[in-house]
Amino acid sequence: MTASKALNGSRGDLRGRTGARGFTLLEVMIAVAVLAIAMTAVIKAGSEMTANARHLQDRTFAQWVAGNVMAELQAAAFWDDEGDDGIQSLGGQEWYWAFEVQSTPNPDFRRVDVEVYRDEDDDAPVATLTGLISDPAMTETVVLAPEA
Repeated sequence: MTASKALNGSRGDLRGRTGARGFTLLEVMIAVAVLAIAMTAVIKAGSEMTANARHLQDRTFAQWVAGNVMAELQAAAFWDDEGDDGIQSLGGQEWYWAFEVQSTPNPDFRRVDVEVYRDEDDDAPVATLTGLISDPAMTETVVLAPEA
């Protein structure tokens, strides 16, 4: 073996070797592109989850506001034909509510539809609650005797 061949072999000269290992520039660029697309999908999914959580929180608070309005109507023995509107603070935000009263086939009850809005100028309510209120003049209560 000559000295030049020994030196070339010991330096790790790859020019003549067929079993060389490593990635080509094209393979690396494709891997980076695939990684970028995957990361974009992960970021988009995280963003959608955040927006969905915010929407669910708003709907929950709006349902609570609607329930509060309905409970206040029942506690105040409300028996009017006209609706009303107002503002209630809950969860660090002001909620705008309005209710509408409708008659029912039973004259002792009225239907109340409470709608809650995030902003005063919104067209679509965040939550709607429908309930019945009874005539406060209806004093007759039915008490069932316990079974013996």
